[in-house]
Amino acid sequence: MKKPGKFANSSFHKEGRVVNNEPPKKPTTPKDEFFTELVKTGRPNWKKAPTAVKQQYNGIFLILFSIPIMALSGWELYRRVEGKSTKKVQEGEIVQGKEVRKFGEAEKWQREKDSVLYKIFGRDFFLDGFTSKTMKRDDKKEDEK
Repeated sequence: MKKPGKFANSSFHKEGRVVNNEPPKKPTTPKDEFFTELVKTGRPNWKKAPTAVKQQYNGIFLILFSIPIMALSGWELYRRVEGKSTKKVQEGEIVQGKEVRKFGEAEKWQREKDSVLYKIFGRDFFLDGFTSKTMKRDDKKEDEK
């Protein structure tokens, strides 16, 4: 027979008390109109859906939607770095209806220097449409002036 310990009457330690191990209760699913209708018909009625379900569905949708976008942009960046894909340069503009005015080499280079991508990433070495004479280094141009 087990002898009661010195903390048997203490409410903090409970050393002498026998503990009844009750089996844990199974979680119950919420009885919601959305889920019962989904089980019956197989189609979700989003007007009856709880906000937590809508948010979770929206998050999954956005993740799945972003996968092809990231894959395509990553593939194009890989091709640009490898030199297999070139960036097209604006070669002219349409003025007064259907008339096309072609740019000269200096104007093409100036348009490229004013572009947002040039300001962020610097000069692109795989540009299509430039000659080596127009692609001088920026520091050499400043020394000439």
